[in-house]
Amino acid sequence: MFPSFFSYVERIAAIFAIIGNLVLICLVMKKSVSKFGNYRYLMVYISVYEILFAILHGLTVPVLVTTDCWNFLVMRVDKTCFFQISKPFLQFLNVLFCNMFGMSMSLFANHFIYRYMVLSRSKALRDSDGRTIIFMVLFSIVFGVVWGLLAWDTMQPFPEADQMVNERFAIPMGLSLDQIAYVGVLFYTKDANGNSLVHWPSVVGIGIQSVFIGISITTILIFGFKCYQETHKISMNASQSKAKIQSELFYALVFQTLIPICLIHIPASIVYAVAAMDQSNEYYGQFLSISVCLYPALDPLPNFFIIKDYKKAIRSE
Repeated sequence: MFPSFFSYVERIAAIFAIIGNLVLICLVMKKSVSKFGNYRYLMVYISVYEILFAILHGLTVPVLVTTDCWNFLVMRVDKTCFFQISKPFLQFLNVLFCNMFGMSMSLFANHFIYRYMVLSRSKALRDSDGRTIIFMVLFSIVFGVVWGLLAWDTMQPFPEADQMVNERFAIPMGLSLDQIAYVGVLFYTKDANGNSLVHWPSVVGIGIQSVFIGISITTILIFGFKCYQETHKISMNASQSKAKIQSELFYALVFQTLIPICLIHIPASIVYAVAAMDQSNEYYGQFLSISVCLYPALDPLPNFFIIKDYKKAIRSE
């Protein structure tokens, strides 16, 4: 089971995430040079998203319970911060957490597409920069909503899952099912004779989400490489100051994208893969629970260290 200090780690990480992203928003709005253009607003959008993600995480302190062939994201009524939350609303927050989890990859895919459009002087961007920003923001929200609806439809509690969560989590923690809310996947169930049966709703839900992740990562790789090529061209042909700014923005975005990939998406893929092989154990869930809460706390840091104007502003204050 989960050590008691886990909830403290999650809430401390949430506090650091809120502070770090608020500082980044101030720097983006006050210290960004004019050459940043409307890209500033996408940077602010990511920070606002990460603040909301951190608040939700700190409020509900979810944990991922993993054993054998199942993974469940569990929130406890008695662990919510500041005030007691009813189980139905906690169940909604659980799905909302899945929604925001799903948004993370689409956010960075959008950023790489926009950076490429800026670097390649896209005509579409010149003609309607503001509308492009709005479209990208709305797309990431819709992406997250679809992800959340998949969780709502394919990962909701059902009798076999209730039994497993009750036996493996609730009873050992001294809780009842009325005190917890969960969503998750159970890859296999047992029939009356003890034979394993594939639980197809979980398989379909994970399959569709895996396709979404694949599309997002492929988009990041393609447009990341295109951005690298365009940044290299600018360094050869443009002024030194312009080349330096574009290079800083590119590498800050690269490292900012690597953080959720390394802390969320690769570990989550491993956790689901071992569950699909009926080989999971509680340590996979413990590791992923901590790594997810660290993501919004660490993600602003590349901007502080790579973008020169931000680094100078932090050192001078």
